[in-house]
Amino acid sequence: MSAKSKGNNSKQADFTRIVKKAYEKGVNENGMTLEKIMEELKADLKSMIN
Repeated sequence: MSAKSKGNNSKQADFTRIVKKAYEKGVNENGMTLEKIMEELKADLKSMIN
């Protein structure tokens, strides 16, 4: 497996983890609005890119 493939797999795993975390927060936390979930999701995705 090339280094590029490993990097893509790592980013895909990070993306999956971030989306799963947002979903779980939305399901489990009272008072969590779609806007709050989207804000946190955007911040996490931006940090993944940087």
